[in-house]
Amino acid sequence: MNREVCKFLSGFFGALGWAHAGYAMATSAGLVSEPTFLGRRWGVGYMWTEAAVYTAIGAGLGYLGWFAAAEEALPQPADELTRTA
Repeated sequence: MNREVCKFLSGFFGALGWAHAGYAMATSAGLVSEPTFLGRRWGVGYMWTEAAVYTAIGAGLGYLGWFAAAEEALPQPADELTRTA
């Protein structure tokens, strides 16, 4: 995957993590009710789990986008033939 794509998806998943964490805090405070989806009520624990998973995915993609390519950009030592020529 391209570095720029990894950076974009890192921000996307980071934002999803923040959104789920905010929704979990609002649900815990009683500001909004627990969501009902597919006939089931999804509690705050599921929201925190989703927030953690999305944050971990975002951190992994951020590493691939920003830090993994930086190691490849280090200058390589010259060959013995090019140093003596």
